[in-house]
Amino acid sequence: MASPLTGNHKSTAWILVGVLITVVVAFVLYSFVGAIAIGIFLYYATRSIYRWVDQRTGRPNVSATLTLLTIGLPILLVLAYAAFTGVQEADRFFAATDLEYFRTALEPYVDLVSGSDDQGLLGIFRNNISRVRGFATGTLTWMLRLFVAFTLAFYLLRDDHKLARWFRRTFENQPSAVAFMERVDDDLTTIYTGNLITIGVSGLLAVVVYYGLDVVAPAGVGIQFPILLGLLTGVATLIPSVGMKLVYVPYTAYLVWQSVSGAGTPLWFPVVFFVVTAVVVDFVPDIFIRSYVSKGELNMGLILLMYVLGAVAFGWYGVFLAPVILVVFVHFARDILPTLLGSDAATG
Repeated sequence: MASPLTGNHKSTAWILVGVLITVVVAFVLYSFVGAIAIGIFLYYATRSIYRWVDQRTGRPNVSATLTLLTIGLPILLVLAYAAFTGVQEADRFFAATDLEYFRTALEPYVDLVSGSDDQGLLGIFRNNISRVRGFATGTLTWMLRLFVAFTLAFYLLRDDHKLARWFRRTFENQPSAVAFMERVDDDLTTIYTGNLITIGVSGLLAVVVYYGLDVVAPAGVGIQFPILLGLLTGVATLIPSVGMKLVYVPYTAYLVWQSVSGAGTPLWFPVVFFVVTAVVVDFVPDIFIRSYVSKGELNMGLILLMYVLGAVAFGWYGVFLAPVILVVFVHFARDILPTLLGSDAATG
């Protein structure tokens, strides 16, 4: 008769089972990594609002639903519109300035928000069929992604305290693990609810101001690509010290150059553009929302670099996923790795 498994054999068997389950779960999660990244973003972006609502309703299900529908969904719609319009304006800008290399790099995103027409009646007919099929497939895909994202955000909002309590209870003998997750949570809160609020408010304000300046500009003169310029202005707020000055100062110089070169731009317009942008877009928001990005210990330049690298490496969802990767890596290298190296040195 076969002997029963010893304690070590049982542990090994359970470890193998755990590895198998982890691999399967990781494969499923990888298939929806974009939706999961959006869900995490929605959770952190709306968590403080959810808690405020839940204190007044006392019904977590209702509070989470109201928060996601009234705050989370509009945030995603604004981001989608900004990305859609910004990509189109960037494509027109690169085409107008003959920067074909950058336009080629942008081509996958242009293809995502626009399409090309085939020539001839048969080509148009075939292209319309393929477009309808592609539109239906794309719509179903995005509906599934949004369902996963909102479902994840809903349960994180409603049950995050239960998850935190389970984690602390499970790893109560590993205080470094608990401290690691708490620091990760704090920095993700800073990035999503702080830096993105700063980018969003500054970018939206810049777009409104640039459109307003375009209206009052003299005939034949105006702000080219206002949405693209506004988005760049918002993103530039993450750059330490100089911030959005890297965007509007060179553009002011461009307007001055147009004026002195006889291109028809009155000199007063660059002056008005600079003063209004410096006061309304740069100075005023800096007073009211800079406190959000002053929290945390992550370098703002590193965060900006991760946004760019994340979009290049992962595509559309890289902007949402990159902060998670950055925060986990930084805190592992800063808090966990020295402990591991110290333990190895001590045992060696």
